[in-house]
Amino acid sequence: MKLKFVLVIVLISTVAFGNFFQRSDEYLRRQNELKSTLEFSLTFEQAKEIIMKHYPELKSDEEVREFIIERDIQRAIVDGVEMYYSDLEHNLFTRDPELVEREPEWSAGNVLLVRYLLEEYGPKQTPFASFKPAHSPYFNPKNYLVEYEVHTERSLLPDKGSLRIWFPLPLQTAVQENISVLEVTPKEAVVGLPRTTGDIAYVLFEFDLSNLVEDLDISVKFTFTHYQQQFDIDPDQVGEYDKESSLYKDYTKSEGSIYFDERFEQLARSVVGDETNPYLQAKKIYYYVVDNIKYTFMAHASIEAAGIPESLYSFEHGYGDCGTQSMIFSALCRSIGIPARAPGGFQAFSGQLGSHFWAEFYLPNYGWIPVDTSAGQIATYTYGITEEERQDFIDYFFANQDPLRLVVQNSVDFLPAEKPTDTQLLEITLQTPFVESEFGNEEFDVTIAILDSFTMKTVLLR
Repeated sequence: MKLKFVLVIVLISTVAFGNFFQRSDEYLRRQNELKSTLEFSLTFEQAKEIIMKHYPELKSDEEVREFIIERDIQRAIVDGVEMYYSDLEHNLFTRDPELVEREPEWSAGNVLLVRYLLEEYGPKQTPFASFKPAHSPYFNPKNYLVEYEVHTERSLLPDKGSLRIWFPLPLQTAVQENISVLEVTPKEAVVGLPRTTGDIAYVLFEFDLSNLVEDLDISVKFTFTHYQQQFDIDPDQVGEYDKESSLYKDYTKSEGSIYFDERFEQLARSVVGDETNPYLQAKKIYYYVVDNIKYTFMAHASIEAAGIPESLYSFEHGYGDCGTQSMIFSALCRSIGIPARAPGGFQAFSGQLGSHFWAEFYLPNYGWIPVDTSAGQIATYTYGITEEERQDFIDYFFANQDPLRLVVQNSVDFLPAEKPTDTQLLEITLQTPFVESEFGNEEFDVTIAILDSFTMKTVLLR
């Protein structure tokens, strides 16, 4: 999921934890209304200018409107006016390979990325592959140092009331270990201990704003190790699922953002055909998503406000970003009895952490297998690479994964034990701080003030 303007990547939770805050239905309704419009900032004239710049064959308002309807351009009614999604221009390219070919400079940076990842981590090229233990898919560890800071001016915060802030931490998993929380400041504001085990990792701060005299200063520093993954799977060695196990039941049900119904199963059955091996079934579903669910930055807050599961939205519209694609992949797998989930956290392709989702499916005798449809899909909208490079890149992100990651939660719908009561902005993932303010957050003022001052530094130690 794209790390962009902070408004679209913060957790929403309207589920009360105890009686921490009491929020009226009217308060929550107003915030939902605001969420539904946050990501739509372009007028028709601005959207038309962008579209006609890249599609000069369109000559009239009527032709542009037909284009908008045909391409299913994201739009919403804001104060009685039709407004358009802020990332419209980017989405034109990711959803139209012919446009990328006409304007190859747009994807020039992707050429370098594709080749770098193939050279460094691709199974054919990586020098580390020869050192991978035959019995383990985990090798080539990367060690990271990450530091968060918040510096918010006192004048931007309410005079009184409670303020709670959650920061994401690395989660202990098979692919991620050696987690060390080096610093949390101020210590006296930390609620409990930092959590790095379970299903979601975080540290929670709580402040009494009546006692806050100076600016709000917070820092969190930690290190961790993340491994490269390369699964050498023999389909004949895949075991049978224990359908009575909690793992199987938990990760094959329809719930939350990974929703499915009989339509998903019908589609999944049509994709896998006569194939019965779960590994080969999942592989076919991976290529289906890469080929058919076009990468598109999403108006997540609006979708959440409407109460639409992301997997269902993607199923009905045929597009989605990293999170949405991971959810529909997982939903399609679950619909035919393959346990699947959508881990969340960050990727570091550019050297800095950017919010991201991918997927995993479970195979007896092998464990959780990584799948990253949106990463592989980069090659589909990149001009200037060879067809072999394109296919190698797509192939790599099924059952393999680079070590440039930070896992925060095992799957998309896991929430902290101390759930925010206040409506935030997106009920998906902890990728920037959750912010919950007792007062002064009706228009997300407190949330915006704090997240505007949030910085994240990442150092690859070796």
